Amino acid sequence: MEGGRDSMGSFDISYDADDDFLEATFAIFDENLSRSVALNDHVFLFTDLGLQTVWGLTFYSFSRLLGVSETEFTALKDLPTPQVEAILSLLTKPPASHFFDLTDPEGLIARVNAPSIHRLLDEES
Repeated sequence: MEGGRDSMGSFDISYDADDDFLEATFAIFDENLSRSVALNDHVFLFTDLGLQTVWGLTFYSFSRLLGVSETEFTALKDLPTPQVEAILSLLTKPPASHFFDLTDPEGLIARVNAPSIHRLLDEES
C-alpha cells in the first residue's frame, strides 16, 4: 500500500455482537496467496506472503480488547526477528495503524483501538 486515499479503496467491517468478533477486510485476496499471522489468541493479521500489505484483521473478544489498557502479541515471540519487524511495520501504517497503538514495540505490546469510519476513509489525515 502506497498511502493516500487510493491505497484504501473499499473496505468491509463486520461485527458479531453475540460472539464479540470483528473482522475488517481491506482488499479482496486469494487465500492461496495470503498469509494468516496470529498476533495472539485474539488478533489475526491477513497479509501477502511477503508481509508487504495488510489485507485484513480479525479480532476475537473485540470489546474486551478495547476495555484493557494493552494486549501483548505473544504469538510473535516465536518468529524470526526480520518477520516480527516486518509485521510491526505493517501495524504502524494505515489501514492497520487505525486499529493499533504500539505502546511498546520491543515488548510486543499494543493498545487495540476502534477507529472511526471517517479516519478509515481519510487516509491522509
